[in-house]
Amino acid sequence: MTSAQARILLVDDDPALRRFVHMALEDMPLDLIACDRVSAALEVLQEGAVQIIITDLMMPGESGLGLLQRLRDQPALRGQARVVVLSAGLTPARREELVHMDVWCLLDKPVSVMQLIDCINEGLAPTTPKPAAIAAPELLPANAARAHAQAAIEEYFGGNGDLYRAYRATCLAQFAHDVHNGDTAAAARDLVSLRHLAHNAKSVLRMLGYPAQSTQALALEEDCAAGRATESLAGWDTLRSALLAIGKP
Repeated sequence: MTSAQARILLVDDDPALRRFVHMALEDMPLDLIACDRVSAALEVLQEGAVQIIITDLMMPGESGLGLLQRLRDQPALRGQARVVVLSAGLTPARREELVHMDVWCLLDKPVSVMQLIDCINEGLAPTTPKPAAIAAPELLPANAARAHAQAAIEEYFGGNGDLYRAYRATCLAQFAHDVHNGDTAAAARDLVSLRHLAHNAKSVLRMLGYPAQSTQALALEEDCAAGRATESLAGWDTLRSALLAIGKP
């Protein structure tokens, strides 16, 4: 096997995360296969071997934990693949649980470009060459919003301002869909869907340099998980306003 033949399977229902991983790894000699659900990932695994499986834990339908259980129970399905869990829900208890499920690497959301690249390189070593050097960060005016953006560029994008802006553009386009889906869920008092939206939004907002709005999304996720309908609907109104403000030209 050569590095050009390396197949990476990404399983995550969040389109923003899938775009981020694609952009972060697009210069590497990889075949990245992205799936938004476990059932699609199983079809990929049945078609041929992959070298690394990256999966989220919280997804609609069968969860990432369900996928991990399948991989443990069906060694032929997994083959020689190394398994990476990329999740915003890696509590100490969950980490301990995953240790016993033969997970090779744990990455917290939001993950930085360099953390992701280092993980892939280590997983494919020694055949994968080191990534090209990342450009130095550009200087931004010293106001709060731009300072947060610069911090995000340095922490999550390896100082690559162009990559940050490209990712931000795709996220802003997605926000309109998120608002529509959130409004639909709120009207139906569907706290499960609202929780899922907030779970994804908190990582995206943190990566874009909006820590306060990320905290709002976290609060909404916690209210939904606890079944606090009144607080959840109010929290959605707050987060909705934030997403619309960020997406405004």
